[in-house]
Parts: sequence; structure tokens; C-alpha cells
Amino acid sequence: MRLVLKYASLIALSLIPTTLHAQTPLGPSWETYVTLTRADLDMIRATVFDQIRGKKRGTAANWANPESGNSGTITLLNISSRNGRRCEQIEYRNIPPNKTPFDRFVLTSCLQPDGSWKLS
Repeated sequence: MRLVLKYASLIALSLIPTTLHAQTPLGPSWETYVTLTRADLDMIRATVFDQIRGKKRGTAANWANPESGNSGTITLLNISSRNGRRCEQIEYRNIPPNKTPFDRFVLTSCLQPDGSWKLS
């Protein structure tokens, strides 16, 4: 059964630190099969910043949380430039303990002058 994600922005904004508030809704079209815990989100964020950001296109990294049983793969799909700033299109595949079905999100964010990344 597909669950409507009440706070889709919590996942998206937890993945990429921005100046936006986490409660800002991204819209009703965000749905998920995987319920991520705070620890999952922390692992995803750390994986992105330690193993994906600033790397070459095609770079991929896995994460897994034995406590929640959730896991996933994060892949840097594309690198572009907007207004002279590096932008990265990243695919997030989040897999629940039963392994199927999984969630797939593709988000693009751009490096800001202050060193933060903002969804674009």
C-alpha cells in the first residue's frame, strides 16, 4: 500500500541542508513506501556529504541502518552549472526491510555562495 508522505520536505530537506524550514510542504504528489527514521536520514545525509558531493558523475554509495532495517543507494546522476554554481542531480533509492517495493527520488541541488546546498 502506498502511503502519502505527510512531510515530504522533511526527507528532501534532511538530505540537503538549506535555509528553508523543514515543515515547508513540497506538495501532495510525494509518496513513499519507506518510512525513514531520524537515524536513516542522518546516515543518508552523511553518505551524501562524505561520498557523493563533489565527486564525478556516476559515483554511487550505499547506506544501511540495522536498527530500522532500511537501506539504500545514492547515485550522482549529473553535474551541471547554474549561474556559475555547481549543481548535482542525485538519485536516492531507499529500500525497506522487506526489500520491495522501494522508493526512488531524484533531486537537484546547487552549491550556494555560503557553501550550503539548496534544492533547485
